[in-house]
Amino acid sequence: MNITISHAGTLPATAFLAAACVVFSAAPSQAQEASADAEERVIEEILVTVRKREESLLEIPESVVALSASDIDRRNLKGLEDIGFQVPNLNLSVRLDGFPNVSMRGLGSFGNTQGVGFYLDDAQVFSDASSRFGDLARIEILKGPQGTLYGGSNIGGAVKFVSARPDAEETFGRVKALAGGQGMADLEASVNAPLGDSGWAMRLFGFGVTNDGYLKNSNRQRLNGLRTDNDPDIGASEERGARASIAGPLGDRLSAYAAVRWNDYEGPNNTWNRELDGTHLRHPDTIDITTNARHERQTTAGMVELVWALDEWDLLYMTSYTDTDSERYSDLDIREEYLLDLIRPEVMQVTTHEIRLTSTGDGPTQWLGGIYHSNYEETMDSELIVWDSRVIGDTFDGAIACAFVPGTCSGVWNNEIIPLSRELENIRVPFELRDRDKSHMAAFGNVTHEFGPWELALGLRVDRWENASENRDTGISSEQSDTEVLPRASLTRWLGEESMLYGTVAWGYEPGGFNLANFEGESELFGFEAEKATSYEFGWKGRWMDGRATASIAAFFIDYEARQIEYQINTPQGPIEGIINLGDSEQYGFEAEMSVQVSEALRLSFAAGVIEAEWQRGTIVEGEDLKGETPPVTPDVSWNVGADYRRGLKPGLDLVAGLQLSHNGEYEGLLAWNPVTNPDYTLVNAQVGLAAERWELMFNVENLADEAYYMDVQHFPNFFGLDGVDPIVIGTLGQPRLFTASLSYFF
Repeated sequence: MNITISHAGTLPATAFLAAACVVFSAAPSQAQEASADAEERVIEEILVTVRKREESLLEIPESVVALSASDIDRRNLKGLEDIGFQVPNLNLSVRLDGFPNVSMRGLGSFGNTQGVGFYLDDAQVFSDASSRFGDLARIEILKGPQGTLYGGSNIGGAVKFVSARPDAEETFGRVKALAGGQGMADLEASVNAPLGDSGWAMRLFGFGVTNDGYLKNSNRQRLNGLRTDNDPDIGASEERGARASIAGPLGDRLSAYAAVRWNDYEGPNNTWNRELDGTHLRHPDTIDITTNARHERQTTAGMVELVWALDEWDLLYMTSYTDTDSERYSDLDIREEYLLDLIRPEVMQVTTHEIRLTSTGDGPTQWLGGIYHSNYEETMDSELIVWDSRVIGDTFDGAIACAFVPGTCSGVWNNEIIPLSRELENIRVPFELRDRDKSHMAAFGNVTHEFGPWELALGLRVDRWENASENRDTGISSEQSDTEVLPRASLTRWLGEESMLYGTVAWGYEPGGFNLANFEGESELFGFEAEKATSYEFGWKGRWMDGRATASIAAFFIDYEARQIEYQINTPQGPIEGIINLGDSEQYGFEAEMSVQVSEALRLSFAAGVIEAEWQRGTIVEGEDLKGETPPVTPDVSWNVGADYRRGLKPGLDLVAGLQLSHNGEYEGLLAWNPVTNPDYTLVNAQVGLAAERWELMFNVENLADEAYYMDVQHFPNFFGLDGVDPIVIGTLGQPRLFTASLSYFF
């Protein structure tokens, strides 16, 4: 398939929206009288593994959102930001260095802190959570602290990618090609095949995607008289990946599942949009920098799961290994001059083990218990690149002074052109020469007991974490460790077979660590402690209209202690970024979700969330108490509305359409002090197409109204002061309007 659609689109936005409205308002009598007589479909019951056993979504006494395989495919949910727009009170996007930006219910924060865990088939993903996984059965979003069953780095919740497992019953597969604006070309394929009559089967998945992106580098004339020949598509990216899995019996009671995956990514890195006025954001799509900032990342990973099924319980052993190499290059001054760059080669290796016993009987009491171990090793060899002394200083010391002490390079500050008589050279200054080793050892358990219409659940985890870090530039190293006790309790009252009230209290934490900076006179690395949260949630879930409608309502209150917040400062030795425990906050909120199968053809859904959050007394910044101020990345209101339509046109051919509106309220940007307010925005996505037994043709539009928005925004040091403003404002520009078309073939 060869489809070319420009940024503006060959199909006008108004026509696309009008077509969608016609689809949703079409009377059943117009082409499908027979469909009106058909039995209305109930909303499919979704099974999830939130409590590490398979249960109905409506049986879980906490807020959980599950996105099905059909939702993921039809709505083209391939990036983290796509998932974030589906779930209120979840802020999720890819940070421009390739790691997740995520907060949930105001827990966690953007930048170098991460309070939400990511999982692929119950194996926690630390090093490449923004990789594209694909061929998924569903995505589970667990809201609120998940420390008892999932441990540290889940203080805000968890995002679980559940892959489709091999099926020994039949051979089938799919190929999907997508193309459109921004030079988008995306091809993915999957196949499932039984391996004879042995009960074993294998599943293969692979993809490749290229995208020119929507950010441009003007490559304009430099003050120092030089020009560059960067690719003008500064946001261009390429990604490839594959996963192979196999499953089957090893005996009458023993079964196995194993998977390996590979991912290769090259794309933009820290291509921030530069703003000078945080109160009037312009959202430019042109970035003037000397060298296109790039990120290259390669990941190889594997996992093995063994299950021994006995009469009353199952014994599970699971292990995983992930190896990620990445190199990130940034033009740190965010200017068209050769001034200051940063290169960050990094190697990460993660190993996990879990042994778990789970009851399988039909009695009123169900239980599970297990032990867990993980080890994360990281090596960073990061350097600042200070460009030629003729541009920014006469000596090494002068270069450093020029970089971080405005006024010492008069030629540059006065915008004088400094011609060069030789090739440009640079000085490399150590920035982060780091070795870091983090580990967890834990024992956990959970038991549920039913008595009449009541269910009581109690859980406990004892989690020992350690962090050892070394600054290889100074030779200084430090270690810290602690043991966290994380209980959990819930009480459920069933009001009938299909509705219940519940109350849950849960604990979570994010481990402490070290910043690589060691200030003058200090013999230890500058560390930060673990942050902790206690969450109280009360809610209702239910089904009615004979299973054609589902809804949930939840209210929560969270006590958040020793919050980890990112900071950036300039020092005579260079820029420093790190994490500190700034203070405590409290937040409370409300969430509601509803889905209704209006007719056999049309399903409507609605979800909304509200959060109120404020710093508590004792949160001091430069002598000022932030009490009552709003913590970063906590939107006040978020909601989404969706419509999914499928209607037969004739035997074997269906009309398919979808419409989603997502709203994110305003919030304070990354830094907790002197924040930049990110305005609210509303996005409209739509899909329409035809589906047959063997093929499906879809036309899609993202951000139909072409809303200009930032996924994150913050103040940032103006290292060279060329604009006369310090600090400046930087932001990560969101996806503008994008039209694409896809063709899927099933076999």
